[in-house]
Amino acid sequence: MAGELIWSRAALDDIEAIAAFVARDSAIQARRLVEHVFQGAERLLARPTLDQRRAPAQSEGMRDYSIQGLRVLYELQGDDVHILGVVIGARATEA
Repeated sequence: MAGELIWSRAALDDIEAIAAFVARDSAIQARRLVEHVFQGAERLLARPTLDQRRAPAQSEGMRDYSIQGLRVLYELQGDDVHILGVVIGARATEA
């Protein structure tokens, strides 16, 4: 049985804020970026260990997956993938 992809409110808010920022220059690029993030997150259900790097200064179980300069922060809970946040790649490495 396949797991579920569960988005936190914070992760959805992150995507909305990033899309609004990108849309200031190009609404089309913003829409494409959002589509890529959601498609990439769906791939995590099939292969949840695509990227096993832990996000800096985060919990032991947190993982991240890079998609077009963004980092999707997630945790695995059983077969489910919990998306915790989406950050611009450089922000995720700031200490």
